[in-house]
Amino acid sequence: MTEWRPPWCSRAVARFEGIRKNTGNRWRYGEDETSARAAGPSRLTDVVVALLLAVADALALAGIALIMVLAGLASTGDGLSGAQRPHPGVSFSGLALAWAIPAALAVSTFVHARLRMPIAATVQGLFLIVGIVLALAETNMLLSIA
Repeated sequence: MTEWRPPWCSRAVARFEGIRKNTGNRWRYGEDETSARAAGPSRLTDVVVALLLAVADALALAGIALIMVLAGLASTGDGLSGAQRPHPGVSFSGLALAWAIPAALAVSTFVHARLRMPIAATVQGLFLIVGIVLALAETNMLLSIA
């Protein structure tokens, strides 16, 4: 004996299967142009977002570099070896600040790649490389100060 199902159940399942098959075919074969346009934002939007993020990232990395230079200058003594003060150790807040920018850049690169914005993802990836180099330099500086 077959199990009784309400009539809406079979219609809903059939509708879901039809939607799933049509969406899968459009995604696989790119059947119509509207589905290709909906796949990602326009190229102009991608370029504008990439330019805005490039300016913001350049300012953020310049700020981190300035903080790095100021911290390095503040840690240098006046040249008298006996008058140097002992340093308390590694500043974990400084390390967190050094690695916060590369972490944010990594998340931004991943998000823009998932949003299918190749230009913005590439710009973010390049700034990620620069941010990692700066973070490594700042970590080295903080460890040498300690």
